[in-house]
Amino acid sequence: MVAGVLIRCEPQRETEVLDALRKLDGLSYVYQLFGRYDMVALIRSLDLHAASEVVGRIRAIGGVTVTETLVVRPNS
Repeated sequence: MVAGVLIRCEPQRETEVLDALRKLDGLSYVYQLFGRYDMVALIRSLDLHAASEVVGRIRAIGGVTVTETLVVRPNS
């Protein structure tokens, strides 16, 4: 399964969060954004449970204030 996690950070902590995300197992890509969210992380996992564990590790990173997970529809 594939999911995108939109991430908001505390002001001035974007670089710190980005560095932590790049070290996190389970992420395919991490991109910085302009707009309402600061970053998007792409997850590839075997199932929803495994993806949920990765999202939990993202939320535990200091400086992360909000996440929104978007699961890609199968066969799209």
